Amino acid sequence: MAKIKVSATIDPDRLERAKKITGSDNISEVLDLGLRALIVAELEAIYVDGYARIPQGDETSAVIDPRFWADLPWDEE
Repeated sequence: MAKIKVSATIDPDRLERAKKITGSDNISEVLDLGLRALIVAELEAIYVDGYARIPQGDETSAVIDPRFWADLPWDEE
């Protein structure tokens, strides 16, 4: 996987807490883990929101409106 160098201003206390929780002193690794978790959380929220909009049980639509579903890249990693 290609990597890019970034510059960011972050809360130092939050960074130290994240390093302690992950057990990593590597800032790039900690930030990468955080971004990965954020992506998963957001995609799951999109999925849940879409699922909640579709009728359940016998009322389930035969044709699903694609606007209600995210293109979830579960197989990317």
